[in-house]
Amino acid sequence: MSDAGIPYSKDYWDLVGDQLGKRRSVRFATVVLVLLYAIAIFAPFLANDRPLSFTGTDFGEYRGAWRVAGAVANDLSGKLEGGEAGFVTWQAARTERGATLEGAALEDWEAAQLEAPTTYAAWLALDREALALRVTSMRRQLASEHMELLDELIAVADEAIEVASGATSSSDTAVAEVTVRLGELAGRVRGELRPARYGTEPEAGRTIALQPFTSYPVLESLSWGEVYFMLLWIGVMSWPIWNRLVNRLLLGGVRNRIRSARRPKVAAVVLLPLLGVIGFELLHGTSESDFQTSSIKEALTADQARSESVLFAPIAFGMAEQHPAEQFRGPTWVAGASLDEEGFFPGEERVDGQGLTLHRTPVDVRIGEADRNAAARHPLGADSLGRDLLARMVWGGRISLSVGIISTVLLVLIGTIMGSLAGYFGGWVDLVISRVIEIFQCFPVFFLILIVVSFVGPSVINIMLAIGVFRWTGVARLVRGEFIRLRGSDFVVASQALGVRSGRVIFRHVLPNALGPVLVAATFAVASGILTESALSFLGFGVKLPIPSWGSLLNESASPEHWWIQVFPGVAVFVTVILYNLVGEGVRDALDPRLKEA
Repeated sequence: MSDAGIPYSKDYWDLVGDQLGKRRSVRFATVVLVLLYAIAIFAPFLANDRPLSFTGTDFGEYRGAWRVAGAVANDLSGKLEGGEAGFVTWQAARTERGATLEGAALEDWEAAQLEAPTTYAAWLALDREALALRVTSMRRQLASEHMELLDELIAVADEAIEVASGATSSSDTAVAEVTVRLGELAGRVRGELRPARYGTEPEAGRTIALQPFTSYPVLESLSWGEVYFMLLWIGVMSWPIWNRLVNRLLLGGVRNRIRSARRPKVAAVVLLPLLGVIGFELLHGTSESDFQTSSIKEALTADQARSESVLFAPIAFGMAEQHPAEQFRGPTWVAGASLDEEGFFPGEERVDGQGLTLHRTPVDVRIGEADRNAAARHPLGADSLGRDLLARMVWGGRISLSVGIISTVLLVLIGTIMGSLAGYFGGWVDLVISRVIEIFQCFPVFFLILIVVSFVGPSVINIMLAIGVFRWTGVARLVRGEFIRLRGSDFVVASQALGVRSGRVIFRHVLPNALGPVLVAATFAVASGILTESALSFLGFGVKLPIPSWGSLLNESASPEHWWIQVFPGVAVFVTVILYNLVGEGVRDALDPRLKEA
């Protein structure tokens, strides 16, 4: 019988969702968590020393690219002149230098050696790539009449590499000729494309005026992973809107069609952002090679760049941007955190014990930043290097929240597989897996994670893996118990009688009915993962500087005098854990018929 025209009826998971929606604590916790994840995902647009948009000229960037372009072209010319014998000599010199190094210097040399060119052609290609990088940066500030010289320089560089590497039949004379042409063009670039300094008129034949360009530095700095998660977040958050439209307009409100479309919808939310990433990379590829000698904010402050229009992020401080004069400066809205023009706090001594006058570095207020004593300058204070604590907390949320989510996915995956096998097959399989679970539970999990991370090295990936590998046992026991309860059910026996493969019975029929306890455990596991990462980072086994996490921020100072260092990151960890616990309790109650609200 067709179900056309039959109104949509709610299934078990719809009813669970309704139960969750009735709980104010769950709604509140969900909204705040969504906001926290939005702040973490869109951190580059909220706290950054790069402008969101910039229109103007950047003398410092162009001058750096111009000077290096000439040097690289000359270096390439010298390599061509030296030939393969020069490459052999260069390799021998590197090997000889490596033999004299020890410790960290040797490790750095070995790491660089892995990326070092192994052929003469690759050696030349390095200079070609470096030259293209600078030329691309120069182009966007040049008038069209100067483009021909740069085009010719790149064309001759390509021809020189082809001739020298044997890609085309050539003689020593041809190599010499193209080498000379490359050197001449390098000289012309240095002589004809010299930028005129701000405040001076261009001199014909000697200097040129730079042309304004428009760029979006924050967008240009994004990685494909950041773009993917931004688009994914937008897709997930807009689900209630577009899902309702799809159900009504495309699926006609038919219940079976709506249910069968759930998986395609989830796949669309996960996969469609990949198309956005591809499009972003195609557009971003034209600007990712831009060569910058300093941030635009610093360049604007030092008059190395001038803007016609510029838009900064709401928090105009970078994740690792330092202001040495503001070391351990308290929140700027607190009395006693104001500074005078010389950089002294109110009532601070200006003469030392020997009667010598003390000198402090004045606060450097850069373009885009709030005034020296504005309440919005450092609303959460600054750390030991004068880095804005609010900006670092915004970026630190990325590490702390992602560790909680990813480690939970890993431990749920391991625990579900192990628990499913033990509960479904029983016998010796259950015996072996149960003994493994007991062995893992014999040791304090945190200290196991601490020992492993201390041996393999502190990093976010290692922390995620360690948490997932050592914390899966609780999920495994829950899943095992559910499978033992369900494996004798009629639908399981019927599937086995029909000859359905064990893997399909486990993951298609039994597991969906055993997911309730897993969801509850997963929610609490996220909170536990955040706490574990914070503790490891506080002990110095977390992320590497200058990347922050909420736990590593707590490690900046243990002095009560610098209370803001402990209070604000600690509150962020505490609130996030409480929110996840509220959601976990709500999920537990919604899945338990005895605890459901009437």
